[in-house]
Amino acid sequence: MDEEADLALLDQHLLKTNLLSQRMTSTYLTANEKQKKIYDERANIEVGTDVSLYTLLDILGQLDNRLSRLDKTIAPLGLQPLTRKDANIEAILSHLEGGNKPSTSNSISNGKTSSNGPIRPARSIPIPSPSSITTSNIVTPTSANGPTPISTKTSSAASSPIAGYSLGNPIITNLKSSAKQLSPIQSAAPSATASPADETALLTRGPDIMALGEYFTAMDGVILDLDRMYKGLMEGRGGAREAGVKDLSNLVEIGFSGMTQLFMKISKDGMGKVVDAEALLSNGPPTPPNYFSPLSTLHPLINKITSTLYPPSNASTPKTLSIIQPIWDQTINTFAEMRGEWMCRCLSGLITKVEEADEGGIWADGRGREKVKGLTGLWEGLLSLVEAETLLITTLFPTHPPSTLLLRTLSSPIEILLRILQPTINSIKKSLSSQTFIALDLYTSLSSIQQSWENILTKCLNMTQTSLSIMEVKEVLTVLNQPVSTLRSLCLRSFPEFLVDIRTTRIDSTLTSSIADITYSTLSYLEQLQLPEFEKTVEGLLGKSHSERSWLMGQKDAPSPARNAGEEGGTVNLFVADVLGTLLIHLDARSRAMRKPIGQAFLLNNLSHIRNTTSSFHSDIIGPGAEDMLNKAFRDAKSQYLSEFHSLVNLLTTTHSTPRFGVPVPQGERHHLKESATQFFDRLSELESVILQYPLNRQDPDMRDRIAREVENIVRGGYEVFWGRCAGKGIEKYLRGSPDDITRRIQAMFR
Repeated sequence: MDEEADLALLDQHLLKTNLLSQRMTSTYLTANEKQKKIYDERANIEVGTDVSLYTLLDILGQLDNRLSRLDKTIAPLGLQPLTRKDANIEAILSHLEGGNKPSTSNSISNGKTSSNGPIRPARSIPIPSPSSITTSNIVTPTSANGPTPISTKTSSAASSPIAGYSLGNPIITNLKSSAKQLSPIQSAAPSATASPADETALLTRGPDIMALGEYFTAMDGVILDLDRMYKGLMEGRGGAREAGVKDLSNLVEIGFSGMTQLFMKISKDGMGKVVDAEALLSNGPPTPPNYFSPLSTLHPLINKITSTLYPPSNASTPKTLSIIQPIWDQTINTFAEMRGEWMCRCLSGLITKVEEADEGGIWADGRGREKVKGLTGLWEGLLSLVEAETLLITTLFPTHPPSTLLLRTLSSPIEILLRILQPTINSIKKSLSSQTFIALDLYTSLSSIQQSWENILTKCLNMTQTSLSIMEVKEVLTVLNQPVSTLRSLCLRSFPEFLVDIRTTRIDSTLTSSIADITYSTLSYLEQLQLPEFEKTVEGLLGKSHSERSWLMGQKDAPSPARNAGEEGGTVNLFVADVLGTLLIHLDARSRAMRKPIGQAFLLNNLSHIRNTTSSFHSDIIGPGAEDMLNKAFRDAKSQYLSEFHSLVNLLTTTHSTPRFGVPVPQGERHHLKESATQFFDRLSELESVILQYPLNRQDPDMRDRIAREVENIVRGGYEVFWGRCAGKGIEKYLRGSPDDITRRIQAMFR
């Protein structure tokens, strides 16, 4: 009966233990109280004297198996193992052998390690030890005459508790003072003297740049606990692990946020002084320590952050990474914004120069070229800053540079530069005809920068391990494509518009022999076009057009006799020939609106100026076709001008008759000579007055001398013949001068 009662009692205790194991994980406090109860119950178990040693050992083994499963359930909570099989066996053997071998009630099997990683140093947990374990009337098989009763009694003193941090962070969960009575969670001490409570206090207070080692050690301890507990939770062993994971996650978040906040504070304090972007254009990018003064101070902190974010493959911490990665991403975004604003402050000097070029009107006093130079300097300065920023990133994060840091840093500077560039493009659109070469200059400059921008940005993005295939990267690489494309369209549009401007210039009948404004503006256009930087750009623009003479916009008849770009010496030469041809057509039409010889003098003067100006061009943009066209136009204009003097001489040979009643009446030779002399001198006086009022170009004395000699030869030769015919005819009073007098008058006209 005693044996059956003892077995029943053991079964009851085993049942209670099984139920206890299911409820143990509900809360940390409940687990601790039930552990105490288990030890109290086990200490009161008395084994019947009629039970054999082997039967007792079997019973203890069954109990120990149940308690072993309970150990696995509560192991993450840091409780001491409940299995006591080894201790009981030692106590029994000690009694049988009559020795004094001590039996410890709270020993832990040697060599055990957690399946979740290395077990951190165990804390002393205040667990009441059983008052006694009594074994009586145990029958041993070594007695031949029957069982030998034995009785053992073991006890263990309670361990003193060690204070430690609880799963709930004081800042987040605001634990009450009563929580201090709870048993602490097992956690590796950050140092020989630090406790888990110290870890909580350290992480809550935040890092100190002068004492980072202690903070880093505390952070490592919490991360180790969190990921070991999380691994057990993922293996299906729930209970208090879920709450523990949540609380430890909060503590990791606070600890890592403290590190990132310190990083941001030191970085911000080190960005007070800016670098001169204009100086970088000549000196190149500075070294990272000179570019970013807190670099050396931040190295230990950044190294720890990097090692936490990218642990070795054999020590991965997935739960920790899921907590700290969003914090780090937000930190990098904020850091990028700070760096971008700092770069804008570095560019402020160049921005001021661009804005000063607008004073008095954007293009006043040739400031358009100055504006283009300022805009070009802005983008070149930004490129120098990009190179310096890349060196900083690769130095600050040598192993794992944030892939989005450089892109986000450039966001603000690029936005500002595009905003400054756009008004200039808009101004060019409004007055393209007068700002064609500003457009060409800006297009040439930005095209050159565009190529450098893509090359340098690609190199820098590769250095920061940024993928070039993502859309954001492509947008940054092609940020200048749209402005350059717009300027290219404006430049191509300017060529046909320039021809239209020449053709549509108003033709008035105002009498003048001076050089026309359209002639000056056209030659000024060609003078700038022949500059090497513009000629190459225009050749590239026009050479890539769909048709050879795209600037004619479908016009049927070409304005110049030049046939193609090959014969003329290039696409630019062909375009210049058409420009000059369009100008000559306009000048000829205007000269026809004037009376002779004023119109011819106007045409001669303009053609002379065109020929003299184009011959002084440094670049050979005047092709053979254009040159022949100018020479022919000048010859024709001179011929028309001299024809007036031929007409003057013809008056001396004309037969004059006075009609009576509509019938011509023949007159004598004397009458004819008298009439011819009268008409000659009247016309000569008229021409003399007109030529003196509307002279040939005084800035071209060579042309004036040549034409004066030709006029002199024409007039003197004809008058000398007439002078001989008049000899002895009695008309001397009608002859107002000798041939020498006529010569002097002719020379005075072109003096």
